[in-house]
Parts: sequence; C-alpha cells; structure tokens
Amino acid sequence: MASSSSSMGARKGRVRRKSPAPKRRERVATPSPTRATRKKTDTETTETTVWPEEDSSVSWERTVFVVALVLCSVLPSVFVVLFRMPYSREKNSLLASAFLSAFGFVLCKRLIPVVARANLRKGLFGRDINKKGTKAGQKPVPESLGLATGLVHIVCIVLFQQIHTHFFRPSTLLVDMMDDSSSGAGGWGLRSLIARMAISPAPAKQPGMDDWTEKWLIQYNSALASVSLMVFLGFADDVLDIPWRTKLALPTVATLPIIAAYTGRTSVLVPIPLRGYLGCDLVDLGWVYQVFMLLVVVFCTNSINILAGLNGLEAGQTLVIAGAVLLFNCQKLASVADLPVMTPEHVGVRDAHLFSAYVVLPLIAVTAALLLFNYYPSRVFVGDTYTYFAGMALAVSGILGHFSETLLLFFFPQILNFVYSVPQLFKVVPCPRHRLPVHDPKTGLLYPSKRGDGGYNLNLVTLFLRLFGPCTERQLCNRILAFQFACCAGTFALRWALEGIYK
Repeated sequence: MASSSSSMGARKGRVRRKSPAPKRRERVATPSPTRATRKKTDTETTETTVWPEEDSSVSWERTVFVVALVLCSVLPSVFVVLFRMPYSREKNSLLASAFLSAFGFVLCKRLIPVVARANLRKGLFGRDINKKGTKAGQKPVPESLGLATGLVHIVCIVLFQQIHTHFFRPSTLLVDMMDDSSSGAGGWGLRSLIARMAISPAPAKQPGMDDWTEKWLIQYNSALASVSLMVFLGFADDVLDIPWRTKLALPTVATLPIIAAYTGRTSVLVPIPLRGYLGCDLVDLGWVYQVFMLLVVVFCTNSINILAGLNGLEAGQTLVIAGAVLLFNCQKLASVADLPVMTPEHVGVRDAHLFSAYVVLPLIAVTAALLLFNYYPSRVFVGDTYTYFAGMALAVSGILGHFSETLLLFFFPQILNFVYSVPQLFKVVPCPRHRLPVHDPKTGLLYPSKRGDGGYNLNLVTLFLRLFGPCTERQLCNRILAFQFACCAGTFALRWALEGIYK
C-alpha cells in the first residue's frame, strides 16, 4: 500500500509539473494579434505627430522672402518716424512700441513650433491640397497656428497701454508745459527733474493736453476684449468646423464690446462738392454709424478668410495692409507732432492714430514670425483663428483710429474678391467646399478650378489663373501680394490727389 501510494503521489506530481507547460509554450509561440495591431497603430501615430524637419535651403529661401516683404511694408513708416517726425512724445512712444513688438516677434517665433507640435499630438492637422499627388501633399501640416500669434499680440497691446501711461500721463504733460514755457529745454532740464519729483498726477483734466481720460481707457480695453474674443471664436471654428452661415455671426458677437464702449464721434465729414447742397460740413449719423462699424468688422474678418487657399496668402495680405495702416498713422502723427500748439481736436487725432499704431505694430511683428513658417512651402496652416484675429485687429485699428474709408480702400482686393464671389457665396451658382486651384503633380502648376455646373469658381485666385495663365503656387501668391501692394500705394496716391478737393 505504501508503494502504491508512493507511485500515486509520483504520478500526481508529474501531472502537476507537466500540465502548465503546453500553455506556456502556446503563449510564447503564438503572437498576440492585439499587440501587432497596437504596434502598427503606434507607428502610424508617430508619423502623424512628429513635426518633420526642413531642408535648410528651403528655410533660407522663405526667410529671404519674408524679410523682403517686411522691409517693403515697414520701411516707409520707419522713414517717416525717423526723418519726418520731430523729437516728441509721439515719436518716443512709437519707438518704444516698436522695440516691444520686436520682442513679440522673437516670442512668437519660439512659440509657434511649440504650438505646432502640440496640435499634431492632438490630431489638429491637415494636408496641403495644392500639393496633392506629391510627397509634400501627404505630410501632416499643423493647423490653427493663429492661436500663437493671437496670444502674443494680446500680450503686446496690454503692455502698450503701460507705455502710453508713461509717455502721456498728466504729470509729465504738466512738466513739459513748464519747461517749454521757460527754457525750451523739452522737459530734460533741472526744473523738469524737480517738477517730476514734486508733481503728482493732477485729478483735474487739463483742457487740450490731458488725453489720459477714462474714455480712452474704455475704448482701448474694449478693443482688447474684441480681439481676445475673436481669437477664441476663431479657434473654436477650427476645432468645431462651424458652418459658413454661422461664421457670419462670430464677428458680430466679438464686435459687441467695441459698440457698447464706443464714446467717439458718430458724425462724418461731408465731401466738399456736397457741402453746398447739404448746408453743413458734418452729418451726425447716430446709430447708423454703429451699424456701419459692425459691418466693417464683419467684412474685414471674413474677407481675409475668403481670399485664402495659398501658402502665405492670408498672412501676406495682412502684413501688407498692416504696413499701409502703420504708414498712414505715422503720417498723421508727424503732422500733429509738428504743431507748435496742440488743441483739444489735435489731441483727439493724436490719440486715435496712436491707438491704431499700438494695434498694428505687434500685428506686423507676429505676422512676420508666422510667415517664416507659413510661406511656401508651408510648414503650418494659419487656420480661421488667424484670419478672424487679423481681420478684427485691422478693423479695430481703422474704426477707433477714425479712418474707416481709407481702411476699406486698403482692402480693395478683398472687396473685389467678395463682390466677384457673391453668386457662389449666396448659392446662386454651385459652391463647393473648397474652391482651390487644380494642381498638376507632373508639372507642379496650378490651373483654374471649375464648379459642378462646368463654370469656373468665382474668386480672385481663379481669376488670376484665368487672366495670367497657369503658374506655381509661389508665383500665384506673389502676384496677388503684388496686387495688394499696388492697391495700398494707389490709396495713398488717391488721397494725395483728392486732398483739398474731396474733403
């Protein structure tokens, strides 16, 4: 019995040792389908979440173009500030704002790669349709990089408020009045130093000289709120893909802070030929002027978004228009700063154009940084975040700078594109989701695209291809930007020709 039990125990022990073996061999020998699928998915995810490096020669060509575009846009303003504007607080304020904008350029240039990689990881990227059929058309391109430019722009205009406080606070204005009346030292003598230490900001407003008023602060902060709100709504559009008709309401919502806080004039100057018939120089429009402000904002924000589809076109046209707006502001500030006596009306003109310059200076800086990544061949897409933000910034600079008519003349290519696109935008003729040109991968040229009924798409990009023939994407973008330059230059020529005749 003992031997029998021993043998039984031995058999039981052998069974226990051998039974798990097949299972272990089964697990090791047979690969898991789930693991293989996961490995393949991880490889695909890595390919779409890694921002590819770029050839140095391509980067150099893009940098050269962006530098040339920036110089053409800002050099006229630099000339006016340095050589036509006398030494004054206005000049110091503009120079300080320019240095701060340069800091914004550096910050934005460093922030864009960070946001681009984050957007790729979150799946916020697209493919370049104008390069379809090529290797470049398969690469994932990060979208919504207007978020980086908008954030840096908001920081800059907040800091500009402090610059204006430093150069135009009531205490320093009183000091300059004392020094100018005594020694003409311009506020830098011993008496100035003593006065700066002894005089605190006066609670009473100085007629004609104290521009640091509650109205100016309200308008400035309302503009800041509108730009910030437009950045948020634009990013929401990029993420949620809001329908086109709903997009028209987004600028309307973002304009509410400006309209609610607007304390400026609602009157317009009557053209000289019509003054004899109307019997007045000014016409007060009242609430109609506020409706006009709303329409200007809606147009500016959507017009840049409509004239798009080419690498660098959205940011390029914004840079050219912002440079023209800056030049117009500098010309007006130079004429005001050269006056021996500044009346309350002149102070209002100075405030309006300083405000406008404070908005467009950082816009030029952040747009230049964005173009270093967005111009052909684009490494990032600006998205609706940028087009809405840029349009709002330009609209704010024109409305609160009180030169809406001149601003609309700067937008002549966008007006032409909108009027030409009206039949498609309002569904009179078929309107596809994308009205981009047709790319030929063999030649690399773009050709005019057609809609569903066989006719050509109605936009300025297609019109240029029909008028001047097929070309590369870079050539087409440069032609439209050259047209934008010509329209801005023509606006200055028209104002000069009509000065004293029209208004």
